[in-house]
Amino acid sequence: MMRILVSLLLAALLARNATWAISCAGCVDLDEINFKNTVERFPFAVVKFDIAFPYGEKHEAFAALSKAAHRVTGELLVATVGIKDYGELENKALGERFEVDDKNFPAILLFKGSVEQYVKFPSHLEVTLDNLKAFVSSNTPLYIGRDGCLKEFNDAIQNYANLPDEAQLSLIEDLETQQGNLSKPEEKLSGKYYLLYMRKINENGYGFLEEETKRLLRLKAGKVTAAKKLELQQKLNILEAFRVHNITKVAPEKGSSKEDL
Repeated sequence: MMRILVSLLLAALLARNATWAISCAGCVDLDEINFKNTVERFPFAVVKFDIAFPYGEKHEAFAALSKAAHRVTGELLVATVGIKDYGELENKALGERFEVDDKNFPAILLFKGSVEQYVKFPSHLEVTLDNLKAFVSSNTPLYIGRDGCLKEFNDAIQNYANLPDEAQLSLIEDLETQQGNLSKPEEKLSGKYYLLYMRKINENGYGFLEEETKRLLRLKAGKVTAAKKLELQQKLNILEAFRVHNITKVAPEKGSSKEDL
């Protein structure tokens, strides 16, 4: 009788988890049998080890990474491994092989063409879409940019805020030409925002970035449509590309023009 009750309870828990589980479009389900052969077919593979029926914000972020990756590259496998701590303990040995802490799911690993060569997602970072993109970009030559960002523009504006005025103006001219050659309307719009922020930083210094970030965050926190919220987030993503760890250039004094300096 007790065994029947336990079985019924387990079935109920599985049904509830299956209902709560969120799909991961584009993700490949891996197990102990197909793991090695599947992972090693790709130059890179990012794999999430998790409970058998994952749900919640971390799983949603990983699902969003899968969609973003499929839009820009075919060299990255995005996959999941569901680990069960009941029944036949499916994939539990696979998790143990890669030292996955089953008390602290999910664990996210990035493999580089071999199951023997991998890096783990830093445990101190939150599992967010932007952090996952940064994790992939910093450990591979692949670029999965934040929404609204353009790789060529991001590369060009590295340390822009510290460049001399002449170099900043020259770069603005170069990117104006590139922006004019972009074919997709959404890319042209993004290019427009890059150029706008480049001019503002040139005129007002690095302080503009902080002030504009705060302004956009206030707008985003207000009562705006979903489309407007997306637009504001894309602007914030582009602004973030201008951030530098150490600002060395002296900002112009407020109320002064470049001719006065």
